[in-house]
Amino acid sequence: MKQQENIKNPSFAKASEGKQKLKIIQVVFVITIFAFLFLNLVFSQLISPIYFRFINNDKNATINFLQKIKTFPEFQKILEMNKNIYGKTVEEETFRQENEKKLMINNLEQKLMINPKARDVLYSLYLLYKEKGDNLTAEKYLKQAKEIDPSLK
Repeated sequence: MKQQENIKNPSFAKASEGKQKLKIIQVVFVITIFAFLFLNLVFSQLISPIYFRFINNDKNATINFLQKIKTFPEFQKILEMNKNIYGKTVEEETFRQENEKKLMINNLEQKLMINPKARDVLYSLYLLYKEKGDNLTAEKYLKQAKEIDPSLK
C-alpha cells in the first residue's frame, strides 16, 4: 500500500531519501568527531618526555633539545633565550661535541704534517669527515690511506 502511495506521490519518496541521506551524514560526522577526539587523546600522551623536562627548566634537557634543533631557523632565537636563563655555558655545551671533533681534526691534521704516511691518522680523518658530512674530504683521506695500506676497506 505504501509503495502505491510512493508511486502516486514521488515527492514523498524523494523527501524520505533525503532524510535518510541526512541521517547518514550526521552519523558519519559524529563518528569523525569521536575519531578525532580519540586520536587527539592518544597522540597527546606521546609527547616526548624531553619536552616536560625542558619546560621544567632542566638544563641538560635544554641542551639536548638545542642540539636536536640546530638546523631549524628558530634555533638562534631559542639559544639566545636560553642563554639569558642559563648563561653562556648553555651555548658552549650545545656545541661541545662539534668543537671537540674540530679539535680532533686539527690535531690529526697536525700529526699528518709530521708524518704524511700515517695510515691510522688518515683513516681517522676519513671517519671524522665522514661523520661530519664532508664526503669529498673524507674520500680524499680514505684514498690516501688505501695507497699506504691497500687492505683497508
